Amino acid sequence: MDLKAVKTIGGGLARPEGVMALDDGSIYTADARGRCARIEADGRTTFFGNLGGLPNGICIDEDGDCIVANIGNGEVQSVAPSGNHRVLMKEADGKKMFTPNFPFLDFAGRLWISNSTENPDIDASLSSPVPDGCLIMIARDQAPCIVANGIYFANGVAVDAKEDYVYVAETMQRRVLRYRINQDNLLDKAETFGPSFLGKLGFPDGIAFDEAGNLWIAFPVANAIGFIDQQGKLEIYVEDPQGITINRPTNICFGGKDRRTAYIGSLGGTNVPFFEVPHPGMRLVHQNK
Repeated sequence: MDLKAVKTIGGGLARPEGVMALDDGSIYTADARGRCARIEADGRTTFFGNLGGLPNGICIDEDGDCIVANIGNGEVQSVAPSGNHRVLMKEADGKKMFTPNFPFLDFAGRLWISNSTENPDIDASLSSPVPDGCLIMIARDQAPCIVANGIYFANGVAVDAKEDYVYVAETMQRRVLRYRINQDNLLDKAETFGPSFLGKLGFPDGIAFDEAGNLWIAFPVANAIGFIDQQGKLEIYVEDPQGITINRPTNICFGGKDRRTAYIGSLGGTNVPFFEVPHPGMRLVHQNK
């Protein structure tokens, strides 16, 4: 896709790492100043919440509240549009979770959360990666439990349309893992989805499915967005080598008419880039259309 076709919406954001689209045309993002942002369809940007830390990945529940993986203070939080918030998780199986990265809520009511590393010093973990990341699940009315571990920097999370598998971006191995979900919510062993090596700059961050079964991936080091198709092939859809419009992209979500618009979260942007995609995005729990 021609980079000139990428537009932007909103402004005044700080590290809008996580992004989610609502049915009314508005966009939620994380904001590095310990809060969330709401971008109206006309681009007007407001902020809500007093979360502290460093909000990272986000998702939205059925009630319209924003679930935030706060990688800065080790909490998973739920914040209402009014700004009121509560803590959903600080630990799992008796272990402190220092680096919650991304939450994903599925239609079975399970909240999946990646915890990137046991090392509170994230930079050190990235420079000398070890397999100490994990995936946590919170089923309805149950305590958080670790369902997969041994991941080299667990990052973006997605569940497929049939909810047969949960997918995790294993950033520092430059690949995507998936785990079959059993009826008892236990997971089978990890298997690689798509290429076992996504390229020299192919460090995957956020991931999201479209209705055609393509798994879209944000590549912050490459300033690129691509997808793994149903045949397991990686295709780069758009890239911005200079990082002018798409600056260290971290997450992707789908919204707009028929969910045919992709919105991009980033580490370096102050707004949200967006562009049209070939297939509608897979519907999430907060989306009715």
